[in-house]
Amino acid sequence: MDKSEYLEGNEIPLTFKDFTNIYRWPNMGSLRKMAYESETNGLAAAFIKFKKRRLVLPQTLFKLLKREVAK
Repeated sequence: MDKSEYLEGNEIPLTFKDFTNIYRWPNMGSLRKMAYESETNGLAAAFIKFKKRRLVLPQTLFKLLKREVAK
């Protein structure tokens, strides 16, 4: 699966802390678990590793989660 397929043109990656400050769900623990298992749960396109940081693409994450729920 190619990440560019899901990446929105103007989407800004957020740190996990910033993500949980903006969105109520998923919480920090759930987000970490999703990122840790991203290769097997189909959410790899929503997470970016930059140096030591793990960033999340919120629009891509919610799009992928909606797709998973629709299955």
